[in-house]
Amino acid sequence: MKSGSCLFGLILLFATESVAQWPGNDGFDSGRFGARADFTVRGQIYSETPFLGSLTVELTPNGRSIPQSVSLAADGSFEFQSVAPGAYELRVTGSGGGVLHQETVFVNGPNQILSVTMRTRQSIDRSAGSTVSIRQLQHKVPSDASKEYSNGQAAARKGDHLAARDHFQKAVTIDPEFADAYTNLGVAQLSLGEVETATEQFQKAIDLVPDHTLATANMSIALYRLKRYNEAAGAARQALKLDPSLLKMRYVLALSLTQKQGHEAEALDNLERAAGEFPRAHLLAADILTQTGRRDDAVNQLEKYLRASSERDTDRNAVEEWLATLRGRP
Repeated sequence: MKSGSCLFGLILLFATESVAQWPGNDGFDSGRFGARADFTVRGQIYSETPFLGSLTVELTPNGRSIPQSVSLAADGSFEFQSVAPGAYELRVTGSGGGVLHQETVFVNGPNQILSVTMRTRQSIDRSAGSTVSIRQLQHKVPSDASKEYSNGQAAARKGDHLAARDHFQKAVTIDPEFADAYTNLGVAQLSLGEVETATEQFQKAIDLVPDHTLATANMSIALYRLKRYNEAAGAARQALKLDPSLLKMRYVLALSLTQKQGHEAEALDNLERAAGEFPRAHLLAADILTQTGRRDDAVNQLEKYLRASSERDTDRNAVEEWLATLRGRP
């Protein structure tokens, strides 16, 4: 079932401990969506160990150097005012300025809650998701490979994907069993449009570590971009099996399922689950429901989207027009 009145593209990148979302073309009727209204962004920090001392949360726009910063409340909550939609580097720093946690987040609308899990140093150094295989724990990464990997991460954080690709390539050349480096190499290649080659890197990581969550998730994204929708859906299901909390994968799965008839129920179920983090999932759900004759349910989805969007969001006009058409008004 190919989406007719809505065009939903995506560029999702999963790297290291972070999950970064698509930077642009993800909205209904892609030419009309993409407003830059600012939002209040709230979040909650979860930690495997108790908080020690005062902590600060920084939010830095990708590709830029001026961060916003707020103090972390005693209950682990934080709030940023006037944040524009887009990709950001979120950092948690200690009283001495040291970085305790870092990940990429994406601000996509009002009423969004950022959930951030700070792991122990051992788990921060690994990127296979919530579980780490015995093989990974037993594998010792040579210091030269580890240095190249760290340099690659630093370059990726700066948006220098060419340099990141080179560093990760050197890391896997030094250590051909470095699964995390293959994953990040694939992410860098995906960022550079080298989609076919990226799938090869993700597959190498999966061959080394079959339960590598991020490699599997990224494989799904790459396969979707290659229009290999059945395979993309299969990889998304596997990533969700490894980590059911990956709402981004539910969105990818739904997008893949919409490309052929007969999967409407599963697509709608996954969109419903993803909508809490991605309000525009309501728009794709409304499109599916409209095409299948369920206009009242489509109206409900559009109303949910409008309740979740800002009053200053210029995209509201297009959705309101769509809603009026479904309600039978001129």
